[in-house]
Amino acid sequence: MRLGFKKVTVYQSVDLATSKQAFIEASKAKPTFTAEQGAVAFARQGLGSIIEWTELEANYTNCVYKAVCCDGSYVIKIKYRKAFSLAVDFNITALLRDTTTLPVPETSVLCEDTDVFGYPYLISSLLPGTQGRDFFERPSTSDDRRCRLLKEFGSVVAAINEQRVSDGLLPVQDVTQWREDIRRKLLYNQDLVADLPENCQAKLPIIEDLLDKIDVVPNPSPQGLLWGDATIHNLLVDDDGHIVGIYDFENGATGDLLHDQLHVAAEFTRKPQEIYGRDHYPQEFWSGYAEAGGVRIEPDETYLKVRQATMGAGLCWFWEVLGVFHPKTPQWLDDLESGLKSLVDS
Repeated sequence: MRLGFKKVTVYQSVDLATSKQAFIEASKAKPTFTAEQGAVAFARQGLGSIIEWTELEANYTNCVYKAVCCDGSYVIKIKYRKAFSLAVDFNITALLRDTTTLPVPETSVLCEDTDVFGYPYLISSLLPGTQGRDFFERPSTSDDRRCRLLKEFGSVVAAINEQRVSDGLLPVQDVTQWREDIRRKLLYNQDLVADLPENCQAKLPIIEDLLDKIDVVPNPSPQGLLWGDATIHNLLVDDDGHIVGIYDFENGATGDLLHDQLHVAAEFTRKPQEIYGRDHYPQEFWSGYAEAGGVRIEPDETYLKVRQATMGAGLCWFWEVLGVFHPKTPQWLDDLESGLKSLVDS
């Protein structure tokens, strides 16, 4: 099926459609939920009465609160935006709790009813420890402790990747469907296309033509359970750098293990490079990964080109979640076009 693109009248200016200020305002806009609402939710789940109710810092897909109750402390995530999945988070947490010794929450309760907060929510027992990125970037954290964290991080990711999941329980990431994914998310999404500024709309027929010329299908890597967001940020550690908690599996799936492996590799390109860019840090991670039974996969050039191209279509995610485009949308479309051209020529 080819989509016949036609000129769409755009009522917003290019500056407004992809402005940094509009993006910042949209990403910061969050509802507020009260302890009274929390008390109703906790009572319905048979949990204790709330003594303290504190909002925690979170990304722009959830509102997150800490609830101190008479029977313990909990974290509640309220899914107020369409992005990722609390059900996936719940299912992966339950799987890891039942089949591994990994430090996931002992209690996890998913409620998809919307009558309390207006949105689905997930209640989990509070894990101990310091957030991994805070610990890793702390000037007082020694090199030895960072290495210990990275090695344990490798063993954690390997333990997750080796899990096998029942069909239908989780989404499937299929790299062989990459062209169909771009068409569905970007080219055939008429509402998104209508909101794009005209200079971006002009790129879409070019992208469609390039996709039609490509018959490249990357070889899938070994399959397994994907964390989906395997980063130091989603670790909790003690003062010595030992991992005492792991969390946030909303973007999890089954699929190519390269997805998680490349996600981790990107951690070592973060800033500040004087911390993340030390030459021996990747080896510490891969050492832990191998000792836990994981096998490092070397992606071929085609796989990396396809991955880079599909990342360019990530602009759709921000529009679906925030209702505005990321300021880098024009650049990402240029990158997508360049990536597809390199695949045509390969």
